[in-house]
Amino acid sequence: MKNEQPQVPTEKLTSWASRNLIALIITGLVVGVTVFIAIYILYNPVKNTDGSVSINLSFIGQTLLPLWGTWIGTVLAFYFGKANFEAANKSVQDAIKSMTPEEKIAKLLVKDVMVPLKDILYLDYETESPNLINEIMKYPQFEPYKRFAVFDKSKVVKFMIHRSTFFQFIYLKYSEQKAKGETPDTETLTLADLLSTTDEKLKNTLTRGIGFIPLDANLLDAKRVIDATDECQDVFVTQTGKASEPVLGLITNNRIFTYAKV
Repeated sequence: MKNEQPQVPTEKLTSWASRNLIALIITGLVVGVTVFIAIYILYNPVKNTDGSVSINLSFIGQTLLPLWGTWIGTVLAFYFGKANFEAANKSVQDAIKSMTPEEKIAKLLVKDVMVPLKDILYLDYETESPNLINEIMKYPQFEPYKRFAVFDKSKVVKFMIHRSTFFQFIYLKYSEQKAKGETPDTETLTLADLLSTTDEKLKNTLTRGIGFIPLDANLLDAKRVIDATDECQDVFVTQTGKASEPVLGLITNNRIFTYAKV
């Protein structure tokens, strides 16, 4: 495998060349003006009252020194201004990198990072309850997702059902029917059947699998809600954090993880 020389980005070369060109132009102008002033002073000496001549040193102090000062300041600013900016920016980036995941997400408001209501796909509780689970899982709009939110007509969340929960319920019913000596029939199971299950594990998944936070909370608040309950993987955002209020947005455990590792 050939060893390749590291390539300097074109934009950096362009920036470096531009800064050096401008610095050279300024230097050239200053040197030119200095030479002109020096020649002028030499060929235009000051005549004293006693008939002698002398070089006008005050003119040098009034003209050349300010000129040189301006030149030096401009060149220094040119060469070191960008370097200082880059150094300061690097310090900020280093500080961000040194922050713990919890410190990072504590600075993020949920309203800025949540999935807004308009982007949440959900099942309407009244409409979908009598529908077959096997059909619901085949809805094309939910194909990329593993979670099915269930809202009522007021956009208040009733449940968040993970695709795995559907399969657990189907397997549970299959096992129960098999144990009774019945011919297993899971094709007729509806969403209402799942939501009215008496199985404690499934009930906990359905009822304890979601949490709530107010709109002015931060992402760390959402993480704490999830961490407080084993079954919880989703936190809904409402105006004041009450479960009875319409949903404004959603924070998932995956979303928290994504922002925490940035």
